[in-house]
Amino acid sequence: MKSSAAQLIQRALMCLALIGLAAPMALANSNLNAPPKQVTQTIENAKLMGYGTLRWFGLRVYDGQLWSNAEPEGFNYKRDPAWLELKYARDFDGSDIADRSIDEMEGIGAGTKAQREAWLLKLNEIFPDVKKGHTLSALFTPGKGIQFFRNGLPLAKVDDPELAEAFMGIWLDPKTSAPEMRRELIGLKR
Repeated sequence: MKSSAAQLIQRALMCLALIGLAAPMALANSNLNAPPKQVTQTIENAKLMGYGTLRWFGLRVYDGQLWSNAEPEGFNYKRDPAWLELKYARDFDGSDIADRSIDEMEGIGAGTKAQREAWLLKLNEIFPDVKKGHTLSALFTPGKGIQFFRNGLPLAKVDDPELAEAFMGIWLDPKTSAPEMRRELIGLKR
């Protein structure tokens, strides 16, 4: 009788532990959306590859999710079509997003100084200010370019494959400043 009571308590504790582990994952997943129509219309057999959160000194900056038709182990951000969506956890000026994007591109070695200067002008034209809860998304078409969206609505289409690759590389290049988020987005770490 004593052993069955101990087993019952042990099972109850195990259930509580599993619930405790599942609750944060459920909360994290509640920030994710169903596949946007742009994904289903442009990327054949697209699936959610992964999702992650970018934090800066412990503060949540945004949650991201990546959709593609590639497998995580073989994913190549320069070759595979992808939809990257960032859901912001705080307000940012569009010019700050553009500036930071260029800094990150420089960090991964993308483009020449002259290209990055031209890209900065272009991104300043494109990126709006964002508020907490807003999304900025990028639809990458290999060899062609990138299309940007705000809250699911088109912002701009850029027919510059090098800018498109550099932009996606901010999160997906092996030299990214956020390697853990890269692994989460690609689906190599869950």
